[in-house]
Amino acid sequence: MNLPNEKIEEIAQANDIVDVISGYIEVKKKGKSFLSLCPFHPDKHPSLHISQQKQVYHCFSCKASGNVYTFIQNYEKITFVEAVEKLAARAGIELKKNLLRPDHANELTRLFEINKSAAKYFHKNLTDLTGSEREFVYNYLDKRKIEKQLITKFGIGYAPKNWDGLLSFFREEDIFNNDDIEKAGLIIRSDKDENKFYDRFRGRLIFPIFNESDKVVGFGARKLYEDDLGGKYINSPESKIYSKSRILYGLNFAKEKIRYYDYVILVEGYMDIVSLSKSGIENTVASSGTALTEEQVKLISRYTKNICVLFDSDLAGIKAAKRGIEIILEAGLDLNVVSLPDGEDPDSFINKNGKEEFEKYLNNKKTVIDFISELYIKEGKFETVNDKSGFIKEIIGYIGKIPDKIVRAFYIKDIARKYSLYESDMRDELEKVIKENKIKSFPKSSLILPQRKNSSKKEKGEEIYQEEMDLLELFINGNEEAIAYLENNLEIDFIKNKEVSVITEYFLDEYINHGKIELSKALNDIQSEEARVLVSKAAMNQHEVSQPENTSREMLLTGVTGKKYNLKFAKDIIKKFKLKELETQRSDMRGDPSLMNEIFEITKQINELKKS
Repeated sequence: MNLPNEKIEEIAQANDIVDVISGYIEVKKKGKSFLSLCPFHPDKHPSLHISQQKQVYHCFSCKASGNVYTFIQNYEKITFVEAVEKLAARAGIELKKNLLRPDHANELTRLFEINKSAAKYFHKNLTDLTGSEREFVYNYLDKRKIEKQLITKFGIGYAPKNWDGLLSFFREEDIFNNDDIEKAGLIIRSDKDENKFYDRFRGRLIFPIFNESDKVVGFGARKLYEDDLGGKYINSPESKIYSKSRILYGLNFAKEKIRYYDYVILVEGYMDIVSLSKSGIENTVASSGTALTEEQVKLISRYTKNICVLFDSDLAGIKAAKRGIEIILEAGLDLNVVSLPDGEDPDSFINKNGKEEFEKYLNNKKTVIDFISELYIKEGKFETVNDKSGFIKEIIGYIGKIPDKIVRAFYIKDIARKYSLYESDMRDELEKVIKENKIKSFPKSSLILPQRKNSSKKEKGEEIYQEEMDLLELFINGNEEAIAYLENNLEIDFIKNKEVSVITEYFLDEYINHGKIELSKALNDIQSEEARVLVSKAAMNQHEVSQPENTSREMLLTGVTGKKYNLKFAKDIIKKFKLKELETQRSDMRGDPSLMNEIFEITKQINELKKS
């Protein structure tokens, strides 16, 4: 990419990091920082800290760090170029297309480009079919009422029955090698000859799977021929750009409608989405046949807090979906459930009965309580006192997952009223469930900052001394007088940690050449992931994180809080470095009687430094 640093910085400045991250996850203000549950690891307590002043984020648990670009890259699994393009569009900044050519040296870019080419290939196959094969495939499409406009909208394609149709296409293109095409999950290496490959998808209807940014990340393939021994549907394997647990099929098409109607309909398969869309019901997403995950629910919560789960009538499928109900409730979403008649799924039902009949079921959606009670009756488990007790305990188990106390209280009132039970008994059972949940999860606060102690197990150059972290904080927060003092008095040999050394050299070069240090630019320029984490951690210093609890009355009145990154602080850091150097030299000399005079001189220097 040939985009100049000035343009990258302009785009970053036009996209406030708090606003951007708030578009993906819930963010709450705390002191000078903003807090959120970290999306990059299973997080029960807010550990992601965002500094609006410095435009950086840092997770004190999993160490995820960076600026607005790195957040977009890591959250959406896209390249830097794509993050620049996305943020430029968000800010209304025009980019010249010749500056954003795909960077095939980047593995993620190659995988996206391979999938895009494959999607075009499959789609063209479907539109260009001739003869008996066309007749067979289009008879199937007509039977499923998949019209041309749906084929175009969803990019539906066809994989021919031969073993190497897609592989031959890529050979003709001669852009990507077999290893990369294999990494994208489109071809499979032969067990008999590791140099031979064959197509993963053959003789199947192809559904490209898009991420939120309309990038093709994988494919779903529907069986068409009876002699195909594979499953009804097969999907792309997990790759660096495709994680089934983080993708909802159809979200790229549905997200604006979800925001408009402020609720989402969750279905199971590709055909459900296509058929509902055809009837004008477009606020729908699918879990693509996999069990609903926490990541998918978080994805939904970015667009709405209201979810309607549309279950197939199949009893085994409904029972398997119970964990999904728990996940939805734990996320604090408002959940309703729709059950279709026996033997029907959304695709079959709407094709037989039309939109009007389908909407009748939508309008009669049930609460979790009603849904589970009907399930018990359907299974013949609502006859005895023990059956009914089991039902009440299961329902309260679900209610115990809900984080909002007021919502829980209304559910308890509803159960007590419906089943003529004492509300106090229901509350007692709920408290027991909540306590059990706490014991199982053993939650630990991830707001506790990691201690900066030296570990004897660490290799030399890996431990980070307090003064080294103070140095990084001073470069980021210090005034011009303090940084100028560092430039004239800091010796790079003082620094023992290799990553801190790399960062320090970069900061000094930036100060000498440009007269300032820009944090956002540093996070783009520094290549080492470990170094970027350290920079973000230094930017989110301990005081800033804990200010609301630790700020004294005097500090609040005077406006003076935390460390003062001034000339005195700079002098103290250099002094600490010099003392450590001298103490290390003295320690190395001890045990050698011939060096007594040298040890004496070093001890004098140490004492003088301590007095100064």
